[in-house]
Amino acid sequence: ANQSRSTTQPRANTRLTLQRKRKRKGISIMPASSCPASSSLLLDHRKVSPTTTFRRRRRRSVFQRRNNDASRVVLVVSPKAAAAETTTQTTSSLEERVATVPYFNDAREKRVLVGKAGSELVERRNCRDFIALPNEENSSALVKLRETIDEGWQRHELQGYGHASQWPEIFERAECLIREQFPQFGEECEILAGTGWLEDESEAIDWVIRRPEKHVIASKIPFAKRMHRDPDSWTNPSTSQRPREGWTELSMQDRERYQYRFINVHLITSALDPTYNAWQSPLVVMLPRESGKREWPFEKQTLTMTEESAKDESKLEGKNGINPFSWIKGGNRLTRFAHKKEDEPPQSDVVVEETDISDFEFPELTHSDEQEFVTNGALLFDSFDCWHGAAAWCEDKSFKKKLTDIDPKGRQPFHSARCSIEMRFRVRIDQQSKQGKASPSVPWGPFSCAVRSGKFVDARALRDSEARYDLDKGRQI
Repeated sequence: ANQSRSTTQPRANTRLTLQRKRKRKGISIMPASSCPASSSLLLDHRKVSPTTTFRRRRRRSVFQRRNNDASRVVLVVSPKAAAAETTTQTTSSLEERVATVPYFNDAREKRVLVGKAGSELVERRNCRDFIALPNEENSSALVKLRETIDEGWQRHELQGYGHASQWPEIFERAECLIREQFPQFGEECEILAGTGWLEDESEAIDWVIRRPEKHVIASKIPFAKRMHRDPDSWTNPSTSQRPREGWTELSMQDRERYQYRFINVHLITSALDPTYNAWQSPLVVMLPRESGKREWPFEKQTLTMTEESAKDESKLEGKNGINPFSWIKGGNRLTRFAHKKEDEPPQSDVVVEETDISDFEFPELTHSDEQEFVTNGALLFDSFDCWHGAAAWCEDKSFKKKLTDIDPKGRQPFHSARCSIEMRFRVRIDQQSKQGKASPSVPWGPFSCAVRSGKFVDARALRDSEARYDLDKGRQI
C-alpha cells in the first residue's frame, strides 16, 4: 500500500500541475463525461484524448488561415526596381523586377515589367500587335495549352525539338491562344505552324524545349544568352536549320498583298516564382521602337570561329539527350573553338561555302536608356521584330529570400533552373479587303516592310540600323 501511494501521488501532482498550466494559458479540458454526446462517442471510438483533439483543431485552424493567406495577393517589393524607377510609378512594385540584359559584350541592369504592369506598358506604347502577356486567370486557351503540353511531355521531352507534325496537339491549342490574344488580326487570318523558311519542312524546328547548358537534363538547343531576333540571329553558317538565300520566297509568298507576323509562343514549364516568372534566366522581350516605326541601333558583327569549329558546333548527331557532358560546354559561342587545331578532321557532313565564314554577318543590339523590357511566365511575341534573350535576375539577397520563403522550390537547383518550350508560327494577314482596297485594321509589320523593300531577299541583306518604316504603306522610308 505504501509503495502504491508513493507511485501514484507524483502522477496526481503532475496531472494537477499540467491542468494549472493549461488554465493559465486559457486552455480548458473537460472530461469526456461532461462533453457533448457526439464528442464523447468520438473520443471513446478513436481512443484519443481531449488534448489530442484540441491539437488537431488548432492545426486545422492554422491550416485554414494559411490557405486564406495564400489566396490573397502577396506583395513583394524589389528594392532595386524601386531605385531604378525614374518616372512616375503607375503600378505596384510587385510587377517590376531588375535583370541583367545580355547586350553584346556589355551586360546592363535594366528594369523589367511583368504581369499586369507589362501588359499596361505594351498598351501605352501601342505594341499590342507585337506582344501579349497572358496568364491562366484571364486566358482559358492558355490553360488548355498547358494541359495538352503536360499530357504529351513524357513522350516528347527526350526528343527535345521537332516539326509541328510530330506534336500537332500543342499547335492546335497554341493557334487558339494566338487568336485569343491577337483578335485584331481578324478571324480570316491564317495561322501557319513554323517559319516555313526551309525547302524540306520536315527538317524544320517548329517546337523546342530549352534548358540551360550543363543542366542535369541536357537540352539539345539551350536558350540564347544574347539579345537577338530570329531571322538574323544565326551566328553559325553551318547550322542546317538557318534560313538560306531566297528563303523569303518560301516563307512569305505574295507579300505585296499579305503581311506576315512570326509569332513565338513561349511558356515556362519549370516552377514559377511568386511573381509568375522563371526563377532563373527569364526570357526578356524588348518593345519595338516607336511602335515599330523605327529600328533600334545595332552593329553588324562578323564571325570569328573557323570553318571546322563551325561544323563541329552545328553537329547534332551522337549526343546523348540526358547526358550534359556530351554537349557543348561553356564559353562564348561566337568565339568558341576559334583556335582549334587544323589537323583535326571535320565532324559534320554539312557543306560550308568558303565565303560563308568571311562574309557572314549578324546584328548585335546596342544599348539605349530608352529601351524597355517585359517578361512573363507565358509570352507571345513577334520574334522577327522584337529583340529578346535570356537575362539574369539581379535583385539583392533579401528580395530573393522573400520569394523563397513564399515558395521553397526556389532554393532547389533542379526546380529553379528554367525549362521552357517554344512554338513558332506565321500569321498571314490579308492587307486588302474583298473589294481589293487596302485594309487599315492592322498596320504592316516592320519586318514585312523591310522584306517588301528588298531586305532578306538576298541572304546577306540584313536590316539597317535605325531604319524607319511607313507602316501604312508597308515600306522602308
